[in-house]
Amino acid sequence: MRTLGLLALCLVAINSEAARLQIKGSVTDFESREPMANALIRVYKNGVKQHVFHTGANGRYDVVLDNGADYVIRFSSPGRVTKCFGIDTHGPSWENDNAVTVVEVEMTLFEQVEGMDLSFFDMPMGLARYTPMTGFLSWNKPYEERIQPEAARLCEEVRQRRDQAMAKQP
Repeated sequence: MRTLGLLALCLVAINSEAARLQIKGSVTDFESREPMANALIRVYKNGVKQHVFHTGANGRYDVVLDNGADYVIRFSSPGRVTKCFGIDTHGPSWENDNAVTVVEVEMTLFEQVEGMDLSFFDMPMGLARYTPMTGFLSWNKPYEERIQPEAARLCEEVRQRRDQAMAKQP
């Protein structure tokens, strides 16, 4: 019985040599899906800003996350609506597991619309859970199902307002 308790304690320990999560992807324009150069990426670990960097000309970003933390990754660009997603990396891991799980996430940003409240997008557009021991990342589907209708409605309203503004131009 004592051996089992010691084994469980060893498995719960988070080692810097344990499997880690690498998030990479691109930041693109909502309408054209073209890469957005120089988009600002801010990575918060347990509520504290850890990394700040910009995408290159190809709109790409890449960050490796430590285990045992809650992350929020925020994407912004001047004149665009800021968006983010969250990842929980808590959980047991195998000692000396140097594996890296790579996940690709595209974030689309659209222009702010004067007079339109888009503060809804301050909330994470997705929440994920990474399990270091298995290397699996799962997205919180119930959360996505709750926020998706409002996100879709707002995106459609942004499109309509943009189309109306373009139609008024000579």
